[in-house]
Amino acid sequence: MKNNTVLFRIFFTNFLDFLSFSVIIPVLPFIFSTDESSIFRNDFTKEQLTLLYGLLLGFAALASFIGAPILGILSDKIGRKKILLYSNIIHVLAYLLTLLGVYSVSLLLIFLGRIVPGLISNTVNTVQAAIADVSDEQSKAKNFGITGVAFGLGFIGGLLIVVLLSAYDWFSHSMAFILAAILGTVNVFYIWLQFPETLNLDKQQAHQKIQLWTGFDNIRRAFTSAKFQLFFLSIFMLTVGFAFFTQFLQYYLMDKFHMDLQQVGLIFIYIGVCVVITQGVFLRPISNRFPPKQVLKVCIFMFMLSYLLLLLPQTVAQLYMAIPVMLFFQGITFPTSLAVVSNLVNDRIQGEIIGINQSVQALANAIPPILFGFAVGFNPSFPLYFGTVCSFFGWLMFLGFLKKAEDK
Repeated sequence: MKNNTVLFRIFFTNFLDFLSFSVIIPVLPFIFSTDESSIFRNDFTKEQLTLLYGLLLGFAALASFIGAPILGILSDKIGRKKILLYSNIIHVLAYLLTLLGVYSVSLLLIFLGRIVPGLISNTVNTVQAAIADVSDEQSKAKNFGITGVAFGLGFIGGLLIVVLLSAYDWFSHSMAFILAAILGTVNVFYIWLQFPETLNLDKQQAHQKIQLWTGFDNIRRAFTSAKFQLFFLSIFMLTVGFAFFTQFLQYYLMDKFHMDLQQVGLIFIYIGVCVVITQGVFLRPISNRFPPKQVLKVCIFMFMLSYLLLLLPQTVAQLYMAIPVMLFFQGITFPTSLAVVSNLVNDRIQGEIIGINQSVQALANAIPPILFGFAVGFNPSFPLYFGTVCSFFGWLMFLGFLKKAEDK
C-alpha cells in the first residue's frame, strides 16, 4: 500500500477521534459553571466548580501520563492497529459512562468517564508512531502535521455540530455525549475494516519492559539524559504554558467577553480553521525549506510573544485578529519539535521515544488545570501571563540544547 494512502487512513481515524471528542469540549465547562444549564449550579459555588473542572482535567492528564507510554510500548510490541482499535472501543464506553454521570448528576461517574480513557485508551502517541513508521527523517515534520490538520478539521466539524444543535431546545449536555459515542463507534468500525498495520511485526523490535510506573521512569529518562534533557525540558515548559491557554480558554472567554455556548463554539471553530490552515498549508513548505532546529529557534520565540498579543484585545473582533498569530507559531512549533524527538532515536523504538515525549507532555498538561482552579478566582488572564514566562524559559532551554549539540 502506498504511503500516501496509509497517511490518509491515519489522518481519517485521527479526524474521527477528534471529531467525537470535540463535540463534548464546549459542553464540559458549562457542566462545571453557574450557567442555567449546569447540573451542579445549586450544589457548589463558582470557585468550587472551577476547582472541580480543573481537577477533572488534571486527573485526566495524570491518567494519560501513566497510560500513554505503556500504550506506546505495547504498540511497538503488538502493532498500531490493535492498540487503536481497543483504545477507541474504550473511548465509546467512556462517553457512555460520562453520559450516565450527567443523567444521574454523579461527579464520580463524570470523573471516571474522563480518567479511564486517559489511563488506558490514549491514542496520540500510537498515531504519531504510525506516522513515524511510514516517514523518513526529512518528511517527519510535515507528516506529523497530519495530526494538527485532523485536530483542526475534527474541531471544526464537532463544534459546528454543537453550535447548530444548541439553537434547539431539545439539545442538552446528554445529547453531546450520545453524539460522541456514535461518532466513536463509527471510528471503531473504520479502524477494524480500513486501518492498515504500519509496523513491521516480522522485524525484531527492541521493547522496553512494560511497568505501571513507566511514565515516571520516562520522566526520569527525559530529564536526566545528557542527550535529551534540555530538549525535553523545553517541550515541558512549552506544553505547560500552552495548556493554560487551551484548557481554560472557555473560562477566559466567558469572563472577559461574556460569551455563551454558541459564541464559545464559534471561537473554537475559528481556532480549528486556523490550525488547519497553518499545518495543512504553511507547515509543509516551511519544513521543506528549513531544518527543524532552525525553525524552532525562531518559532518558539515568536510563540512566546503571541501570548502577550492575546492580552491586548478588548473586543471580540480584536480577539479574532489576534488568535491566528498564536496558532501559526504554535502550529509550526509542536509538529516540528516532535520530528526532532523522533529523529533522536532509530526506527525500532519510535513508539517508545514518542511515549517518553507523551509522558512529558501529559505531566505538563496535568499541572495547569489544578493551578488554574486556584488562580482563576483572582485573575482569569493568569494563563496568558504564565504561558509567556513558560515559553520564554522553553526557548532558553532549546537554545541550550542547540549549543550543546553544536559543541559535540
